[in-house]
Amino acid sequence: MSTLAHFIFQLLLPYSFSNITIGTDFFNCRTNGSVILGYLSFSFFLTVIVFPFELSIFVNFRLKSIFLKMIRSFFKLSIRSLFFKNLLYTGINIAGLAVGFASVLLVSLFIHNEYSFDRYHQKADRIYRIILDFSSDGNVTHWAKTSAPIGQHLAGAYSEIEQVMRLRKNPGTDLLTIDDVKFYEESVFFAENPVFNIFDIGLKQGDVNNVLVDKNSIVISETLANKYFGSQSPIGKSLRFNNEVDLKVTGIMTEMPSNSHFIADAFISFSTLDDLFGEKRLAHWGQFDHYTYALLADGVLPATVEAKFPELLKQYAPEWVGEKETLYLQPITDIHLRSDRKDEVSPNSSESYSYVLGTIAVFILIMACANFVNLSTATQLSRTKEIAVQKILGANNWDLLIYYCIESIVICVFSLIAGFLLSAVALPYFNSASGKDISLLSNLWIIAPAFAVTVVIGLLSSILPSIQAMKSSLVARTNTPANMLGKSTLRNVVTTSQFIISIFLIIATLVVSAQFDYLKSFRMGFDSDQVIIIPIKDRSQNNRHAVLVNEITRLEGVNKTSISSSTPGSNNSLTYTYSFGGTDIQDRSLATFIVDENFIGLYGIALHSGRFLQVNSNDSLSDVVINKAAVEQLGLTDPIGKLVSGKVKGRVVGVVENFNHTSLHSNIEPVIMYPYLPTFRFVSVSLQGGAVMAGIKGLEKLWPEMYPGYPLEFAFLDDQNKQLYSAENQLSQAY
Repeated sequence: MSTLAHFIFQLLLPYSFSNITIGTDFFNCRTNGSVILGYLSFSFFLTVIVFPFELSIFVNFRLKSIFLKMIRSFFKLSIRSLFFKNLLYTGINIAGLAVGFASVLLVSLFIHNEYSFDRYHQKADRIYRIILDFSSDGNVTHWAKTSAPIGQHLAGAYSEIEQVMRLRKNPGTDLLTIDDVKFYEESVFFAENPVFNIFDIGLKQGDVNNVLVDKNSIVISETLANKYFGSQSPIGKSLRFNNEVDLKVTGIMTEMPSNSHFIADAFISFSTLDDLFGEKRLAHWGQFDHYTYALLADGVLPATVEAKFPELLKQYAPEWVGEKETLYLQPITDIHLRSDRKDEVSPNSSESYSYVLGTIAVFILIMACANFVNLSTATQLSRTKEIAVQKILGANNWDLLIYYCIESIVICVFSLIAGFLLSAVALPYFNSASGKDISLLSNLWIIAPAFAVTVVIGLLSSILPSIQAMKSSLVARTNTPANMLGKSTLRNVVTTSQFIISIFLIIATLVVSAQFDYLKSFRMGFDSDQVIIIPIKDRSQNNRHAVLVNEITRLEGVNKTSISSSTPGSNNSLTYTYSFGGTDIQDRSLATFIVDENFIGLYGIALHSGRFLQVNSNDSLSDVVINKAAVEQLGLTDPIGKLVSGKVKGRVVGVVENFNHTSLHSNIEPVIMYPYLPTFRFVSVSLQGGAVMAGIKGLEKLWPEMYPGYPLEFAFLDDQNKQLYSAENQLSQAY
């Protein structure tokens, strides 16, 4: 009886069989039959159940011990063979695989960053942006923005919605001033107080429940706090906004993560807009200039809330709104990769780019693995004697398979470590090229899956060398000619696949490069070389536009000057509705450029028919110009002389050739142009090629004289337009 069985028997005997005397008394059956039966049953249990179980444990332990010793022995042999006998071969393999692993690691971090946008919010699964589709004459404009009244009436309207928050971003930059410190800031938003409850934006100072409740309040980031106030506490102090209103600092917020679909450096209380724009504009249902967010209650489906939007519009909005506008809920986690609507808060990426980069990285790794397998099989001829000795010492095919698996895994693990080191070195350059802010230390989650994939690759990569090793043993045993070892169909397949993938990657590289070169060189229907754009912060002087244009044009290094509401190719056109007399076109939504008479001359836009507009016309009707796309898509025959009503009352005096007023992501759309002084927002200046700096210096001196209190701010139009292709640029650079 085994030790375990004997122990159990001695333990239980005093309690269960106290009346049994082992020996003669037992066989004389002095006890009753039930006790004897119980003893026999227990003995059967000990002998038949416990002992075999204990024996199996012992055997398994011995087998595991032998197996571990074998693994340890194979590991030592692998280290000796790889790093002492075949160091050059090992170094080449590790270098090739390391490049493949580094590529996959960097692309994996890139893709993870792309899919992590806005997921850091604890309530991300319940936060939705309200988006709007505007229908007009069968055409639909997909807006990322809504009108201000939608958020106003939605707040508290339904129990399914916990909170509603409106966000507004002025076009371009905003001037913040304290004493003599003046800076133009790009990321200043107007926001309602729930912004800190809906989104995970931390406050270092200030009460999250009321920092943006009072009018003329502002919450700034730590960066702005140091920029404007230095070491002093900014709480309670004032910042002047666009030389119009003083804002009281009520809080300091932590920096927003880079994986947000919007990044703010400051939030101004939404009620401040009442004085800046007036109640009439904020009550306009057709002015789409606000982003509206809703936090749904737990367990509420978006479709449930969307079904109530028509009722909301019917109850509060004019009748035309319900006929033309359709509201939807968009998950904020979909915005960065799956949203390409008009007036996005910032240029978004595309999910397809992650697929492209991921596919390329996998192909690079496959090529590295194929190269590793080919090198492994190529060295088999030199290891024939080694394999023969192993067979003589008793190694079978399974032993050889295990040995080559261990050897392959060792190379892959060292390659992965080298890949991590290579990634760490390359990451700053990768971040610079792709516009990301990725850190290995903040993505340690990748280690476990990386090692798991590495082990799998090691196991798969060892199959072909193992087969070759078995062939080697056959060569040694049967005296088969050694050159038969090289005739491997599988190896030929691997080599051919490697060449195919190489050709694919070369072609893909050429295609991506050509596509981006096309974006950079494509003529968009206007001239943008050496054109700088100056935003107008003080529109009270727009009635002096002619003086401004003449003064700038006289500067050294300046060719032409124009003033307008929008700039070509920049996706900053206005959108209003218009009707054309004598046609069925009523309340049609059109991209709108408010321009002066110098606009098409500066941008080189060709006139197709008629004449261009004049600003100072004695006619009671404004001059209106449309593009060819408007003529074709609106079905206008003989458009010259057509009366136009809506945002403007005018007459069509000319038709211009098409130009891309948005990015190349969109088709050319109908455009309407006319003069309207209060809406001028930008000054365009065409500089002479050899005197760019002279022109800029002249502007720096003239601008403060024309607009006191506003330092000169400008950007080259080409650079401005390139921001619309940031996702393509990231793909090209990362590629």
